[in-house]
Amino acid sequence: MSNENKKQTKKKSNNKCLYTCQSIVDAYEYKKMAKYFPEVMYLYFVRMATFSNIIFTALTAILSRSWIIALVFFLVYEIFLLIYYKVRIEFVSERVFIKSNKGKEEDNNFENEFYEDHFIRKTKKSSLKINYSEISKCIENDTNFYLKYPDRKVIIIIQKNRCDNELINFIRAKFDNLENHLGDNSNFKGIKKYHNPDFIKTFMIILFIVTIFSLWAALWSISLADKINPQYGSNFIKNAWVFWLWLPIPLLSIILGFKYKNAGFRCTKNIVGGFIVAFLLLIYGSFCLFPTFSQDYSKIDAYRNIIDANLPDNGELEIQDWETNFEDDKINYTIIDAYYYKEDVSKLEQSIENSPNWILSKEIKSTLKILIPQHLRADEDAYFSIYNKTTNEYNTIPKTSGNYEIYAIKYDKSDKHLEMCKFTYLYK
Repeated sequence: MSNENKKQTKKKSNNKCLYTCQSIVDAYEYKKMAKYFPEVMYLYFVRMATFSNIIFTALTAILSRSWIIALVFFLVYEIFLLIYYKVRIEFVSERVFIKSNKGKEEDNNFENEFYEDHFIRKTKKSSLKINYSEISKCIENDTNFYLKYPDRKVIIIIQKNRCDNELINFIRAKFDNLENHLGDNSNFKGIKKYHNPDFIKTFMIILFIVTIFSLWAALWSISLADKINPQYGSNFIKNAWVFWLWLPIPLLSIILGFKYKNAGFRCTKNIVGGFIVAFLLLIYGSFCLFPTFSQDYSKIDAYRNIIDANLPDNGELEIQDWETNFEDDKINYTIIDAYYYKEDVSKLEQSIENSPNWILSKEIKSTLKILIPQHLRADEDAYFSIYNKTTNEYNTIPKTSGNYEIYAIKYDKSDKHLEMCKFTYLYK
């Protein structure tokens, strides 16, 4: 390093500018600065990340069509952001500095001129005059002075190895609010010393166990959610967002794992376990974003006459269209499921029991069972109705070969589920 770069402090003879020195701020200096002023960087990063979170939440709301799922996604991700930037503020600050310098750790050079009541900070493109009284906070550690200038929301770094003793003493004398942090930097790049390492070791072991257990806890919470907010058919995945509620635990294990691993603790298991559990929770939870076959219940009105039963006015409806259902003689499938787990079905069941077009499963003739799709057949006490729209007949086998439009209908009293299969039957 040249003499000019090593030490550029000099006293002016004209009594106007008392001292000058150069400051060179690189990514490492920026990282150290974030250690002493985390609140400045933290709020900036959280604001930017929250803006992105709002965008992702909006997309989640559009895809899931549920404000509850979107709200849960926002809260879980926001908690992660708050924890992540709190723990990793120094690392993030360093990466942002590098990125802002186009991916290179380029130096930012400043010339500082010190006067009796103010100093001037200069770059090649600008100059900033600051009164000493405007500095709200001054910190000294082994290597630097840090001056907080709130009007511009900037932190000015004065490197002590570029100052002579007179300037160092001058700066110390100018600030009544000087905070002494001498000794802080001695272990900045190495293993950090903690007063309670045994507590940290125990805590990280417990956190690892809780992280692994959180996967089973999430599965239990899904069953609890199904009891509180029961779903039907393919809609069972709508409660999968509950998995995301447990994400903060493995995320905390990952973040603290990196933090204490860098400090010399053995936390690899926390990082690996956290990543595995977080990945599984994230994947399982994302099932709630998948589309289902839900339809407007009023669409069942087109089939009321065929069903020949007193259907409730409300229910949950799913309609699925398939070309085939693994039976060669049945094609052009439409599966219609109506769920009445929240409805009064007493009139429906009474009308089915009294209708001549409905038959109890154990009373169906074996010859008629060929018209019932395999997945509808059951041994329990379910009711069936088979309607041949082509011949306008119930529960009869076609008399001649040909293609027939068939509606096979099943009602299961145990789960208040009405299922109808519409298909083309190829009768030979």
